[in-house]
Amino acid sequence: MVGRGGGGPPGAACRRLPEDQRRDRGWSPPGIGAVSLRAWLEDDPARWDAFVEAAPYRSFSQLWEWGELRREGGWIPLRLAVGDAEAGDRILAGAQLMVRRVPLFGTALAYAPRGPVGALDEDAAWSELVAALRRLAIAERVATIRIEPEATTSSPVGQRLQARFWRRAPANQPTKTRIIDLARSEDELRADLRKKHRQYVAKAERAGLTIERFDGGADPDTIGRALADFHRILTGTGERAGFNTRPPGYYRQVWQALAPANRVRLYVATRDGNRLATLFHITCGGHAAELYGGATPEGTDAHANYLVKWAAILGFKEEGFATYDLWGEPTSGIAHFKEGFGGEPIELVGARDLVVNRAGDLIVRAALTARDQLTSSRRARNQPAATTTVGGFREATETDGATWQALLERVPSGDVLHDWEWAAVAELDGTPVRRFVLEEKGEVVSICSAQVRRTALGRSFWYVPRGPVLDYDHPNAQQRLQRVVDGLRSAAKADRAIAVRIEPRVERDSPAAALFDQIGLKRIDATLQTPDTRLVDLLLDDEALLATFDKDTRYAIRRAEREGVHTSVVDDPNDDRALAELHALVTQTLDRAQYRLPSLERYRAIWRGLAPAGRARIIQARHDGNLEATGLLVIEGDRSIYLYAGSIREAKGETKRFPSYAAQWQMMGTAREMGSKTHDLWGVAPEDAGPDHPWYGYSLFKKGFDGRFVSWAGSWELVVDTAIYRLREVFARLPGR
Repeated sequence: MVGRGGGGPPGAACRRLPEDQRRDRGWSPPGIGAVSLRAWLEDDPARWDAFVEAAPYRSFSQLWEWGELRREGGWIPLRLAVGDAEAGDRILAGAQLMVRRVPLFGTALAYAPRGPVGALDEDAAWSELVAALRRLAIAERVATIRIEPEATTSSPVGQRLQARFWRRAPANQPTKTRIIDLARSEDELRADLRKKHRQYVAKAERAGLTIERFDGGADPDTIGRALADFHRILTGTGERAGFNTRPPGYYRQVWQALAPANRVRLYVATRDGNRLATLFHITCGGHAAELYGGATPEGTDAHANYLVKWAAILGFKEEGFATYDLWGEPTSGIAHFKEGFGGEPIELVGARDLVVNRAGDLIVRAALTARDQLTSSRRARNQPAATTTVGGFREATETDGATWQALLERVPSGDVLHDWEWAAVAELDGTPVRRFVLEEKGEVVSICSAQVRRTALGRSFWYVPRGPVLDYDHPNAQQRLQRVVDGLRSAAKADRAIAVRIEPRVERDSPAAALFDQIGLKRIDATLQTPDTRLVDLLLDDEALLATFDKDTRYAIRRAEREGVHTSVVDDPNDDRALAELHALVTQTLDRAQYRLPSLERYRAIWRGLAPAGRARIIQARHDGNLEATGLLVIEGDRSIYLYAGSIREAKGETKRFPSYAAQWQMMGTAREMGSKTHDLWGVAPEDAGPDHPWYGYSLFKKGFDGRFVSWAGSWELVVDTAIYRLREVFARLPGR
């Protein structure tokens, strides 16, 4: 082993190997620069934690107790310290490494969660730390060291990690978050809240909700009951939102490990003795991180999740903490919710691998892949009807919800019709959904939602609306698409399907569209979705965006304002009145155009699925209190969709107020505030269409907002039962059909 140092001077509590042994095992004498630095393995918990809590770069994941918690999972914690030998071995930088050996091979992976920590901006400390990591790896037979420092992409550490020998690796911790500065006054913090957030906090307080706060000094029986309720709420939230939770014993162990130093807090929102929402925090130095949280359905209705977060922010401020970490933005809905509490958006550099032994690194990576596959297999066995087919293509389970949504929001081919929550809408339409994912090395790289329509004699047709979803610009896009199609063929055949119609969200004549022809699918003329649309660039500011509109549209927007048309945004998932008004006005509009009218229940399924996740808003335009235009806005990642809309028709001779223009302008502004970069106007007539086209009128309205005209690629069919499919084609061509 390498030398281990305690809190005293070198030679007292530091046990160091003789010089020749240290050299043989990869250690060399300390370098001498402006200061004399040396590296050792620290064995004093109090000294280590004092260093971590005071470090410029720091995280609770680097605390001694957190490392000890990992032992049950088979990890061995090592605390590598770099210090100034001339200042009593004062620790300047370090890394708590979790080491895990690959069975039978002896080699190991070392992982520094949210580490290294310390004065990482100092050149000498950083250089010695990296050199010490290499020496430690050789001495401990570690092939790969994975670090994931709590450093932003623009920080000096982020710049250091651009060096070629640092290999990018999958992040285990959230890379995006928001940090709230608790040095601000309570009035300033309240002013930072989004208007709706302030209203919901006040509404929850008026509804009689109260806050319970527990810290490390709580009575064991009391905190035991509170943690049981916390786990119940967290588990229920995970089941609804599609994320995994751990057994209750895990959270008890975390509490028990960190409570003696008072590094844990639990906040709970309660009404009439019922616990409705909760947050679990861990602290490190002056920093508080919000790790786990959830709310019951009743708590969501009562806005308890807003109140408990606001109470926690104020509570940590009152305790004297400097910053509050909202800890991650896994989906756009959660990101939008957290954004409403203010704070500075932060993007961390993510994970990097330092490969010390290339042969051992191959073994480690193979072991990690096998572990991920085993984890997926275990999850699949615990879920009903999980079908694994071709090369990583399997049926999705409820635990895939968060990963599914994250991929959909990240890649350009993602669409609302593939949203995890859209399954309830398809079910209402009579076409239940089968969801599938494609995995590579434990990572989901494609998702596919197939709507199943039953026919006579137990047969079916499958339809994939705006999918499959994958990164069509990836070098392996064609191979991935082929594996998805092969998997679909196998699953559809087992369901006795005749064919699968595929209608992806890719543009006509694009390289992505060509992939579908290259893998041998049958192109067909018919489409079930609108074949053309307009995409408006929202990256411009208001004045620049207005300038792109035609002059009549600019006039209508300004005229609506002069006529006293006021717009508002509805984001309350329980606002059934706004939903009913939307449906009534859309029905009135479509009835004038003699279009098929969607049911109110369908609108409810969309709203109740997307609004609680922060992915839908209702926009309203009123004049003298009367609703004159309304529309449904949907957000998927950095894309927004103008899904449904309706407006009144002014009486002959009545002053024109242009409420639909005001509503659309508000919709674009709201979409941009929610992170949208591109606004999809969702369906227009072909570019060369004349006044006789049924979509001409509203296409002219949309054209006034400019935007790039886009034709989608169309549809392809995957033939599953060739004989029945051909018979169907022959029957369709018979006279009289």
